[in-house]
Amino acid sequence: MADTKSDFAPTAAHATRRKADENSITPAPLSSQHIDGHHADQDQETAAYAGGEAIYIDEKTNKKLFWTVNRRILVCMLGTYFCQSLDKGTLGFASIMGIRQDANLHGQQFSWLGTILYMGVLFGEYPTNLLLQKLPVAKYLSVNIFCWGVVIACSAAAENFGSLMAVRFLLGMFESCVQPAFIIMTAMWWRREEQAVLTSLWYCMTGVQLMVGGLIAYGASHYDGAIMKSWQMLFMVLGITTCVWAVFVGWFLPDSPMKAKCFDEDTKRLLIERVRANETGIQNKTYKRHQVIEAVSDPVTWCYVLLQVTSTLIIGGLGVFSNLIISGFGFTVFETQLLNIAQGAITIIIMISAAFTAQRTQQTAFTMHAWSFPAIIGTAIIYSIVPTASNRVGLLIAFYCTQFFLAEGNLVFSLISRNVAGQTKKSTTLTMCFVGWAAGNMTAPQIFQAWDAPRYRTGFTVHFCLYAIFNVILVVMRFLLTRRNKSKRAAVATAGEAETLQQAGEEKIAHSNAFADLTDKENPDFRYVY
Repeated sequence: MADTKSDFAPTAAHATRRKADENSITPAPLSSQHIDGHHADQDQETAAYAGGEAIYIDEKTNKKLFWTVNRRILVCMLGTYFCQSLDKGTLGFASIMGIRQDANLHGQQFSWLGTILYMGVLFGEYPTNLLLQKLPVAKYLSVNIFCWGVVIACSAAAENFGSLMAVRFLLGMFESCVQPAFIIMTAMWWRREEQAVLTSLWYCMTGVQLMVGGLIAYGASHYDGAIMKSWQMLFMVLGITTCVWAVFVGWFLPDSPMKAKCFDEDTKRLLIERVRANETGIQNKTYKRHQVIEAVSDPVTWCYVLLQVTSTLIIGGLGVFSNLIISGFGFTVFETQLLNIAQGAITIIIMISAAFTAQRTQQTAFTMHAWSFPAIIGTAIIYSIVPTASNRVGLLIAFYCTQFFLAEGNLVFSLISRNVAGQTKKSTTLTMCFVGWAAGNMTAPQIFQAWDAPRYRTGFTVHFCLYAIFNVILVVMRFLLTRRNKSKRAAVATAGEAETLQQAGEEKIAHSNAFADLTDKENPDFRYVY
C-alpha cells in the first residue's frame, strides 16, 4: 500500500509551488466579499495541514492519491454497505424460507416487519447525525456495525411477531449511521467530480448482496437441521460475519485525513489540498445555529427530502416484496432465490451506467430523468399483464426494468454530498433527508397489501403517481440550483473579483474559503452541480 513519504512527498517531481491556476489551490485570506467573520471558522485540525503556500498536485500524483484512498477507504465502505444491505435484506430471503409460517405471521404483519426497520432508522437519525459531527467517524461506524451484527445473530432466536419487531427496530437504529457517515466520508476523501461514481460504487453493494445473498439463501434453504430452521441459520451466520467485519473496520479505517496514522504528514497535506476545490470542507465540530436555520429554510433542502421520500417509497417496497412478486409470476422458491443473482448483476450494471453517464455528461438531473423511464415501462407491463406459464419470463424482465429506479437513490446521495457545505448545515440536511428516507422506506411496505397479492395492482398504481411526483421535484430542484449559480456569478462579476477562463468557458476560482466552514449559500466560491 502506497502510504509512505517517498511516494507522495511534494517534491519537484510531483507537487511544486507556483501561482494559482486552474490546478493549484490558493489558501488565501477570506475573500473581500464581506463574509461574516463570525460565520467563517476553520477547524483547527484541518488548519494544521491546509495553509501556507499553494500546492500544485500534478496528474500523476493525483492518481496515486486517488488509488491510495480507494485501497483503504473505499474497501471499508464497500464491505460495510454490503453487510448493511445483506443484513437488512435477510428478511426478504427468509420470507420464502418459512419464517412467515414459523413465526405465525398473518395479514399485514410481514409488511410491518419491513416498516419497523425504518422506524428504528427514524428514531436513530437525529442523534446519529449529531454524534457523527462530534465523534471520530470511523470508530463510531465500527461500533454500530458490531451492534447490528449482534442484533442479526439474535434474530435467529426470534420466533414470533413481537420479538421480530423488536430486533428489526434495533437493526434499523444501529444501521441509521451508515449513509450519513458515508456521505461525510465521501466529501472528506474524494473530489466532487469523483463522488457520483464513488457513491454509486458503494450503492452497488445492493446488487452484490442480492447475488451473494441469493447463493447463501439458496444453500441455507436446503438445510434441514434439528437444532434450528434454515432461516435461523441464515441469520446466525450473517450476524457473526458482520461482527468480524466491524472489528476490521475499527482497526483499518482512519477517522479523517488528519488522523490517518497510515499516512505520513506530507501525504496527509496532499490529501487535504486535493479536496480543497470541493468547497465543502472536511470537518468542523462547532455547532452553528445559523446553519441549522439555513438548512431548514432552504427550499433546495426540501427538494432533497422529497426526492428521498418519493424514491424510497418505490425502492423500499420493491426491496421487501421482490421475492414475493417474482414467485407470484410462477417461479418456485429455489428458482426465486437463484434469480436474485441475475437481479443483483442487473442492479450493478444499472448503478454504474447511471453514475458514469452522470459523470461524463455532467448532467445528474437529466440522467435521473432518463433512468426513471424504464422503471415506468416495467411497472406498466406488470400492472397490465396477468401472469401465466408462457409470459413469466417477460414479466421477470419487466420487473428487472423497475430496478432502474434504484439508481435514483445513489444519485440523490451524490447531489447532497456535492451541493451542501457547512458542517452543521450538512449534518442538519442529512438528518432531514434521512428522516425522509426512513419515512419513505417505513411506509413503502404498506403500499403492498396482503389482499392485493400476487399482482399488487394497487401498489403499482401508487408507484405510477410517485414516478410523476419525483420527476416534477427534480425539475424544480434543477431550476433553483441553476438560478443560484447565475446569481453567484453575477455577484462576483459585479464586484470585479473574478477572472474568467475563456478557453474552457469556466470560472477561475481561488478556493480561498474552502475550509472556512461556510455554507454553500454563504461561500461566494461555491458552485452547485446537478
